[in-house]
Amino acid sequence: MPYATLNGIRFHFDTHGEGEPVLLINGLSAPSANWLFQVKGFSPHYRVITYDNRGVGETDMPDAASYPTSQMADDAAAVLEHLDIRGAHVVGHSMGGTIAMELAIRHPKRVQSLSLCGTWAQGDARFLHTIHAWMALWGRVDPDARFRHLVMPWLYTPAFFADQAQVDEMVKRVLSYPFPTKPEAIQRQGQGIIDWNGTRLREIKKLRAPTLVLVGRDDNLTVPAFSRALASLIPKSQLKLIPGGHGFTIEYWEAFNRAVLGFLKGVKR
Repeated sequence: MPYATLNGIRFHFDTHGEGEPVLLINGLSAPSANWLFQVKGFSPHYRVITYDNRGVGETDMPDAASYPTSQMADDAAAVLEHLDIRGAHVVGHSMGGTIAMELAIRHPKRVQSLSLCGTWAQGDARFLHTIHAWMALWGRVDPDARFRHLVMPWLYTPAFFADQAQVDEMVKRVLSYPFPTKPEAIQRQGQGIIDWNGTRLREIKKLRAPTLVLVGRDDNLTVPAFSRALASLIPKSQLKLIPGGHGFTIEYWEAFNRAVLGFLKGVKR
């Protein structure tokens, strides 16, 4: 597994496949291992780059009051620079979508296209309350209860929860990951989300990279209204709703992959 010291800390990253580069950026608390289905689906066609954001997975967790979105966007740019990639198609999920937008604002030449998935430009009060709740409770409950009762209800659809064996298997898989996200990382990433929220509307309106705005029809965290508002900001962006909730990269990974691959295929070279 490759590592590199970038922006003063050690980052973990991986590359798979060959061809045009596609950078995958994950959301709050999520390690790059969560992109398993996208790596499988995209790597036969593209060079796929994944990495752990600061604070999660195998990347260092530097001491700080918060991890600003601007800083995390500079991290993404540093990963591309380290790999000698001048520009990439950038796919961001949830918080990763805000990082992707900030990357396009701060380093526009690095971004060939944007796929903004289950994300937002300006979340509402309930959304911010949920982020605050995770920040407050992450370290107060045991790992099983944390994922099963605090996080999962915001990720998957009613159909998923109707199959208890499927729920238990998902919890088992998550708990088997050897690098669990610490409460401090949730605090720092979460504060970055809160501080960024709604502050870059003018800059987002100026984005010119070809953009897909993708959301699950049943997303109850970053609700479809967020994506509609985001798509209305970005000139000539495409808005697409597909089956699934906020965790559609996993629960409905085939539909997710088809949507993103179809978009990427249509991006003019």
